[in-house]
Amino acid sequence: LTVVVSSWLFTRPLKLITSRCQSNLANFNAQQKLKQATYTFIVSQLLTKQEKEKIDCIFRAMDTDCDGKLSKEEIKKGYMEHFGRDIADDEIDTIFSRVDSDMSGEIDYSEFVVATMNEKNLLSQNRLETAFKAFDKDGNGQISPDEIKVILGYGQAGGLDKKTVEKIIEQVDENGDGEISFEEFASMMLKNILS
Repeated sequence: LTVVVSSWLFTRPLKLITSRCQSNLANFNAQQKLKQATYTFIVSQLLTKQEKEKIDCIFRAMDTDCDGKLSKEEIKKGYMEHFGRDIADDEIDTIFSRVDSDMSGEIDYSEFVVATMNEKNLLSQNRLETAFKAFDKDGNGQISPDEIKVILGYGQAGGLDKKTVEKIIEQVDENGDGEISFEEFASMMLKNILS
């Protein structure tokens, strides 16, 4: 299996894919908790089989100890083997600060998929609408503070506190009504994405 995967990894189409993944991985930045939750939902629920297979192959090739997570050492080695270039330690630190959303010190599969996917393709109108509807638990067309608490694990170990929930609403709620409409949600998700 390793021989098959290794030979497949060096075919021309995959080199194009890995080149795009390299660029997306280095430039990924999802600082807002709600944005991170949306990316995770889209990756886990809405990617096509073909999208998952491309990224999965690269992740498995880089995950040399097969633990489902990428260490800084594996990223460094993977960049050289699969992207054809050495990566500096400060560049690795930057990648981890942007991609390691749970700050575990490793990049898990979900974080890797989100970071390497092209954001513009990942955040299609249909996917944004589906994610919004999943977060809008009562179906009233707004995401309330209580729904944000449910989405982001308020009060759970590693979850949010009240101030963080308030800050999320404040940052995303453009009209100041205390809730997040689909338009505000989409605006937050699509902000700073290149056309």
